[in-house]
Amino acid sequence: MVHARLAKSSLYNRFMSGGSASASGGCGCNLFSGGGKGGSDFLKLLNQKKSFLLLIFANLIAQLGITYYVMMNYGTNNNNKKQSTAQYYLLFFLQIIIVFVLALVPMPAWLKFMIFSLFSASFGISLSYVKNMVSPALIQTALAGTMGIFTAMFLLGVLLIVFGIQLGLGFSLFLFFSLVLLIIMQVIAMFAGGESYPTTAFAAVGLILFSLFIIYDTNKILQREYYGDFITASMDYYLDILNVFLDLISLGGGGNN
Repeated sequence: MVHARLAKSSLYNRFMSGGSASASGGCGCNLFSGGGKGGSDFLKLLNQKKSFLLLIFANLIAQLGITYYVMMNYGTNNNNKKQSTAQYYLLFFLQIIIVFVLALVPMPAWLKFMIFSLFSASFGISLSYVKNMVSPALIQTALAGTMGIFTAMFLLGVLLIVFGIQLGLGFSLFLFFSLVLLIIMQVIAMFAGGESYPTTAFAAVGLILFSLFIIYDTNKILQREYYGDFITASMDYYLDILNVFLDLISLGGGGNN
């Protein structure tokens, strides 16, 4: 699913909103930086961040709920393939525009929430096209797998903080350029008429990459000062989760249709 991962070019959002290292006051020049939180320091950090984390996950659940509801209830017109394809790519460009607006335009939290909700609904419409190409069992399996991967990667991200490991600018650049390379390879394979094997391989690489993004985002959220901007933090997680879900769908055979 090239278009869905391209939407993750909200990695632009990550860099425009500042690297984890500079925002947290560290150098961030290395892949990993020591001197993080350990023991009682981590508990203090968690206590300071608990309200912010609650807002992040409340918004994340709300936005994922919007996406899931629209995905399951939006009816697509499969009889007109040209019209469906046009709508599909129109939604993609709309999503890119919304990501840039959220990343670059200062606005109050309530307006940011409304625009994010519009983005979530548009992604639900995009996913409704995917839903019609795969079995309900595959969707349920991918949902369960996504929740499991997110939970495991989130806990791993927390564990890194406990052991004093901060993921610096080097790690974020590694993820960014890996994503760019993956997108370029997918575009080349698409125009070259790639078969199912590269599609599966891309999905496997994407799954690993976005799992690492969850770890990085968790590390960043716990280290960086967001000044109450829980919308931006929850959007990072939202995009990670959707891309993990799409990669699991592709690995389950949904990318072959």
